[in-house]
Amino acid sequence: MRGPALSALALLVLSACSREAPPPAPLVPGLAEALPALAEVRLQQGDASLVFEREGEEWRIRDAAWRADRRWLQPLLLGLANARCDEARTADAARFERIGVAWPSASEASPDGAFARPTGRLSFIVEGREMAVVIGYPQARGGTYVRVEGAPHSCLSAATLRLPARVSEWFDPQLWRIPIERVTAVVVEDPGADALRLVPGEGGFRPEGAIIALTPDADALASALANPRQLDLRAAGSAEPTRVLRLEGEGSLTYALAVWREGEATWARVIAAPDDASAWYQGREFRLPEDVAAPLWADRGTLGAP
Repeated sequence: MRGPALSALALLVLSACSREAPPPAPLVPGLAEALPALAEVRLQQGDASLVFEREGEEWRIRDAAWRADRRWLQPLLLGLANARCDEARTADAARFERIGVAWPSASEASPDGAFARPTGRLSFIVEGREMAVVIGYPQARGGTYVRVEGAPHSCLSAATLRLPARVSEWFDPQLWRIPIERVTAVVVEDPGADALRLVPGEGGFRPEGAIIALTPDADALASALANPRQLDLRAAGSAEPTRVLRLEGEGSLTYALAVWREGEATWARVIAAPDDASAWYQGREFRLPEDVAAPLWADRGTLGAP
């Protein structure tokens, strides 16, 4: 009897040891299934609140009536949908701030609007119930601290859940994108001077009537105007532009930027655009990044003006 009993006990121990531990529970149960039809996401970051609304394959920012940058929102939602609570962490609300999952957050932005370690709160409807998730600090060895409001504790998830350092980065930076081969002319208008028309030709863009391109500055200007981006947007004011740049393309394609400087920053207003795009730009001004702005301010002489 002793041998069979020992064998049975050994088999029982081996069986118990061979059982795999159950996988960690989903961080937000039901989000993976709800994600394809999710219509609205609310975000709080610092003092800012944004509402993202789905429109076809894109997300729009409601109050700004502007496109959301898919490079941030889409990966974040997919990451949350697939995230699990891989390690249970503190349930003590007094300790939430240490890992960035307290809300409201005590983190303050720098004077230029950047958060050193950005955190935020997202909320959405899943299975008819509002869920709210606080995205905390990244963990040094990988993963992200996170807390689902109403859960018994915070979590360390192996998922990479990242927020932009600035709220303005949620806004799609692209104003428009025109392939350079479709650009037929760029016109530079400065007060008190004749309009300078640059056209593509041998060696790049050159003043209309010139035989060859004299410098690369005209090419750089045309490239910047064909693919302008913005860093920040605000309601249009009364600033007077000091230069107007027009892009002409195949057919009746036309865009125009009116630009001016405020300190070291360049701001722009879109004063002409195709009918199907013009509503996006109305009533707004855009701050341009330096790599876009600098070519737009090229001296007329270096562009080949007489």
